[in-house]
Amino acid sequence: MPDVGTVTGMTKHWTGLVGLRAGSVARAEDLYTACVRECARHLAGDGTRPPSADAPLVAAIGALIVEHTELRPDEDAVFAALLAVGGCALAAGEQRLARRVADSTVALRSRSAEAWELRGVVLEAAGRTAEAAEAAGRGRALRQRLAA
Repeated sequence: MPDVGTVTGMTKHWTGLVGLRAGSVARAEDLYTACVRECARHLAGDGTRPPSADAPLVAAIGALIVEHTELRPDEDAVFAALLAVGGCALAAGEQRLARRVADSTVALRSRSAEAWELRGVVLEAAGRTAEAAEAAGRGRALRQRLAA
């Protein structure tokens, strides 16, 4: 497995990431790390929302951090956790976080129906209906391809 760097003495390995060009494993790590950082910013917050208001989102962020910080992370589990954060962020009304996650999932796995569907829902919530329809259409097309 390719080595993508050392973080506090732990070497992380990412293999088989779909949708990334050869040599872009470090970019995948950067995208995941940027999302985790954005999640941390959300958790730090400004103190205006009661913690219980975001309970599902906080749990999803915790799961993402656990998966992401494994010595040998399972990229499918990390990706699934990232998708869950996106859905919970949107449900909690955290559009900025949801958008960051949705954009990152599409960049990480451009052939993931779930990533495109998440992006479509996030764009729809932001009122960007034309882009949302395009993203949702890509998600449907990918699902149909996989079902065939």
